[in-house]
Amino acid sequence: MKKHLLISLLLICTLSSCFSQQLVKKQSDVRLLIDQQERFINKPLKDLLKEIKPAIQYARGDDYNDRPAYFTFKFVTRHQSDSIRQKSLFPIVLYVYVKERNIDWNGLLKRSKETITSWTADDLRNYGDFTVIGIRVYGEATTDN
Repeated sequence: MKKHLLISLLLICTLSSCFSQQLVKKQSDVRLLIDQQERFINKPLKDLLKEIKPAIQYARGDDYNDRPAYFTFKFVTRHQSDSIRQKSLFPIVLYVYVKERNIDWNGLLKRSKETITSWTADDLRNYGDFTVIGIRVYGEATTDN
């Protein structure tokens, strides 16, 4: 009986660790979000962000009247981006379109010059429950090794 219990516990631990791995482990994996897009549509933005391991180096939210609101996420610093562009390449950029239309990127949090392009814990609290309606990836270059 103890043997069956131990085997069951090991199986549960193994399965739960498999499911907790992030989909995007490096910058070049961002394209996998397109393949898995249906998994995130009509789900909270925070669920999608949990699947991304590379640090977000640049973030911005935009809310225009003539198109859906969206967030822009980049995984390279400004200096890295400039270096990539000098090679006539474009760094990978993730655009996440959301249903809600009340992104107030500059006003709500009174961003400082240092945080104007940062994704912060406050952003996750304010925008994490926004509903994903689309994902787009632009660019191909990364700083992955």
